[in-house]
Amino acid sequence: MKRPEHIIEDLITRQLDGTPLTDTERRELQEWLEASEANRDAFLRAYKAWGNARLAETRFNTGQALENVMARIAEASRPRSFLRPQLRRLGIGIAAAACVMLAVVGYYRLQPSTVPDIEMFIRQADTPVFTQKEVQLVLSEQKTLLLETQKSTIRYDSTAIRINNAEKTIPKKEAATFNQLVVPYGKQTTLTLADGTRVWINAGSRLVYPVVFEKQKREIYVEGEIYMEVAHDAERPFSVHTGKMDVCVLGTKFYISSYGRDRTQEVVLLSGSVSVAPAGRSDRGIRIVPGQQAILGTSESLEVREVEAESYISWIHGYLPFDNDPLSNILERLSRYYNCRIECTPEAEALTLSGKLELKDDPAEVLKILSATAPINLQITGSGNFRIDYNPTTNNPN
Repeated sequence: MKRPEHIIEDLITRQLDGTPLTDTERRELQEWLEASEANRDAFLRAYKAWGNARLAETRFNTGQALENVMARIAEASRPRSFLRPQLRRLGIGIAAAACVMLAVVGYYRLQPSTVPDIEMFIRQADTPVFTQKEVQLVLSEQKTLLLETQKSTIRYDSTAIRINNAEKTIPKKEAATFNQLVVPYGKQTTLTLADGTRVWINAGSRLVYPVVFEKQKREIYVEGEIYMEVAHDAERPFSVHTGKMDVCVLGTKFYISSYGRDRTQEVVLLSGSVSVAPAGRSDRGIRIVPGQQAILGTSESLEVREVEAESYISWIHGYLPFDNDPLSNILERLSRYYNCRIECTPEAEALTLSGKLELKDDPAEVLKILSATAPINLQITGSGNFRIDYNPTTNNPN
């Protein structure tokens, strides 16, 4: 049944205002999205215009932002579907950003208490480039900072963003609602969020987070490898999304690995308590305790193991332990850490090793130590790249 235009307009406007919708109204809004691709496209297209209008405000004035959106949409959009001009002035899918609890069909599920602004931002954001030399701190569409130091520190406080112990300070008003931090291969960054939560971000990782957390919740998005010490706040649970997995905590210390090309994603708990679930499936969540690892595979089933939790965050302290690990896994971590290419023959990749490597400044030194304790030969192929071959005649003390 086709709903009257004014009903959809009213639902979108109320949602944008932050006025709660009933379960029935949320279903109506979702059904409108399901009705046509044009409706869904309108939401996604208008979200960016709405976000730009928010960025134009110094600490968001709703009325003025709406005026900005109306002007942008009038210039950039043609009439879509059955929406009348009054709704188009509001920005057709403006609500996609404030909206909802709402799921653009095929991407999100409609939940009564979730406003997936951060998920919409991620879909609009540029694809991160991990091969760039500098750490990229994306403050807004108009402002990106490039940090050249090997290990950077970024801290958000009540008035500013302070970089490398206040070597550089950016007023918070220059940042958009969400910031994006891209840590390329060969770099690491430590981030302190607005609530005091600390995040260690390893090489080849991306973090999306709000400049200021909402009053009811705290949430971030991560792709890659991080260690977190979450500031306790019983009134505002903290959620970490990876695209495939949701992790919910109050205050705790834990590790996440969610590299896009890996077949599995994992959470390791060092202290406190966390709930881990496949993305959007809180009904299938499990709770783990310190010393446990939750692994999410391709089947969306979760497996729990007992592990030595501290070993998963050893990169923070500058070393890499391994216990009967395939050489292929060890070399992949070293390649990511040093931003170098390491070729390896299949025979060498299949070797399993135990031990600990100190992550020195020079990857050649680390690989030489590895080759001295395993039946392999190391060749430096130029431009900071390496090749490893299996050599069964090499003396291996293990």
